[in-house]
Amino acid sequence: MLSPKITLDMGIEQRFQSANKINNKKTTNIRSIPTYSVGSTYSIDSDTALSISASLGGSSAAPDNIFSFNIWQKF
Repeated sequence: MLSPKITLDMGIEQRFQSANKINNKKTTNIRSIPTYSVGSTYSIDSDTALSISASLGGSSAAPDNIFSFNIWQKF
């Protein structure tokens, strides 16, 4: 059970890459690039929060994985 101090974020993104030409040479075909993300934030107090997230996706030719950890502080 989530409390007011914890948030859960989830997302799905779909991108498309069109074919490219460089110096009259075709470099890629049309690609579908799905990305899935999940993260959570915990509020320590009214001024400080910890956040962790992961994003996984990309095509087989260009995989993309991002993991992050953040500490948020209000001034």
